Amino acid sequence: MTDRQRVVVVTGGGGGIGAAIAESVSRTGAFVVTVDPLVSVDGAQRLPAPQQTTADRIVAAGGAARSSAVSVTDESAITQLFGELADEFGGLDAVINVAGISRPTGFATGSDQDWLDVLSVHLDGYRNVLGAALPQMAAAGHGHILGVTSGSGWRAADSGAYSCAKRAVASLTWQLGRHAPDGVVVNAISPIAATRMVAAALARTQKANTPSTGGLSLGAMPDADDLGPIGAHLVSETFASCHGRVLFLGGSEVAVIDEPRLIEVVQGDEVTALGRLLEVATTIVLAPAEADQVSGGGSNVRLGSAFDPSPNADVPVPHTQSCAVAAGRPDVAAAISCALHARGVTTHQIESAAALADLDGLDAVVIAPAGRPVTAGGSPGWARVLDEHVGIVEDIHAAAQWSRAVADVSISSGRQIRLVTINDGTTGGGRSRAQASAQLARSGRQATGDLVIPFTVSVESDDIPAELIAHLVCSDATIPLGGAELVSGAGWFGLRSHPRPIGSISFDGPEVPRWFDETLREVVQPR
Repeated sequence: MTDRQRVVVVTGGGGGIGAAIAESVSRTGAFVVTVDPLVSVDGAQRLPAPQQTTADRIVAAGGAARSSAVSVTDESAITQLFGELADEFGGLDAVINVAGISRPTGFATGSDQDWLDVLSVHLDGYRNVLGAALPQMAAAGHGHILGVTSGSGWRAADSGAYSCAKRAVASLTWQLGRHAPDGVVVNAISPIAATRMVAAALARTQKANTPSTGGLSLGAMPDADDLGPIGAHLVSETFASCHGRVLFLGGSEVAVIDEPRLIEVVQGDEVTALGRLLEVATTIVLAPAEADQVSGGGSNVRLGSAFDPSPNADVPVPHTQSCAVAAGRPDVAAAISCALHARGVTTHQIESAAALADLDGLDAVVIAPAGRPVTAGGSPGWARVLDEHVGIVEDIHAAAQWSRAVADVSISSGRQIRLVTINDGTTGGGRSRAQASAQLARSGRQATGDLVIPFTVSVESDDIPAELIAHLVCSDATIPLGGAELVSGAGWFGLRSHPRPIGSISFDGPEVPRWFDETLREVVQPR
C-alpha cells in the first residue's frame, strides 16, 4: 500500500446496517462510496431522496464520501463504477455488499417474479460485485470483500428465495476463501439488527400467524449502529485473521459459522445387496447423524455385516407406488426409472411441473435437471468459481417452481408426496445450488404440514446414484433425512452437516477489543 487514501464501497449504504458500516469506515479516514438506488424494502418502489444521505452525514462529520444510485443488479454499471473509482483514486481497497430486498416467499409460496427479484438482488448482485471488484484487487495484490448472508441461509427457516440466496452467498464465500487472489481477503457476515427489513419480515410473520424464524424479537436485537465498528474492522487494511469465512454479527457477539462438512461416508460400489445396505445405513448411520449433526463413528464398527448380507435378505416393501421423473438427461431418467421399476414402482416421465396436475395417485416426484458444463481450465481459481455461478439464479428458481407445484398437488389432494431433488455438484455453482436446495428443503415438511417430504442429493461424480434415489423414494426409514444435506460421490454416499456456529466471541461492544483478531484466528485455526 502507498500513502494514498483508501477507497471503500458499501452497497446498500443508504440506510440500516450498510449506513452504519459506511459511517464507521469513514472514521478510519477512508473515502467511502455508498451504492444504493434507495428503494423500498421490497425493492418495488423508489423512495424520495432523503434530506441527508449517508454520504452527506459522513461529509458533515468531517469525512470524505459520495453516493451512487447504481443497482447491484446492473452488472455493466457496477463494473464501470468500480473501474472509474480505481482510475480516480489509484485503486479499490474494500467492498462491503449489504444491498438486499425482502419479499414474502417460502417453500410453497411466492410468485415467480418475487422469487426472481429476490434472488437477483442478493445472489446475482453479489456475483456482479465480486466480478467487478476481484479483477481490480487481483491486479493490485490486495483488497477486502465482505459479503452479507443471513441466519435464514444457515438455520432452518421458511424464507424461500431469501434463504436460498443467502445460503448460496455463504457457499460462494467458502469457495472463494480457497481460491481468492493473493493478498485479497474475502469473508461474509451474517448480521442481526433491528432494521426496517427485519421489522417488515416479523410483521409479515405476525400477520400470517405463522411461527417466527427462531423466535426473533426486535427488542432483543442490537441497533444497526452497533454493527458499524465490527463491520469496518473486518475490511480494515490489516485484518487477515480469517479468509473465506462466514461470521455471525450480533453487536457485542461474533460467531464463526462453519461450512457443511462430510460427517458420514458409506461405500456404495461393489456391494452385493446395495438396497439392503442403504436401509441399514440409513437407520444406523445417516438418520442419527442428521438428528445429532455429528458422526456416530469412533466406537464399535456399525456396518461391517451389512456389506455382505444374506443372499435372501429382502428390501422392505416400498412405501411408494407411483413416481414422476423429470430429468434433463435421458441416461439419468433411464437409470432412475430402472431402479424404481426394480422395486415395483410405476414411473411417469414428465418434462414440466404443470404435468403433475394430470397424474392421479402420485406418491413421489424426482427432479434431476441437467448440470451446467465445467469451466475450462486456465482461468484463475476465483474467476472459475464466478464463471461456474453463471445461471444459478435461474437454476434455483426452476427448482423452487417444482417445490411449489408439488406442494400445490399435495395440499389440494391431501396426499403425502416425496420430492427428491438431484443436483449436479461437480462444479462450484452446482455445489452452491445443492446447498440452496437443501436449505429450501429443510422447511418443506413444516411449511406443508408434513404433506411434502423433501430430499436433496448433491451428486459430485459422473456416477448416477439411482439406487440411493430409489431408496429415498421408497423407504420409510428415510423420512428423518428430509431436508438433510445428502451427497454421493464415485462409489460412495454420505451426509454433510448443516452450517453451524463452531465458536463465539463475546465482548462489551460495539467497539472491537484489541485482542479480537488473535482470538478469532484461534477459533478458525486452533494452535
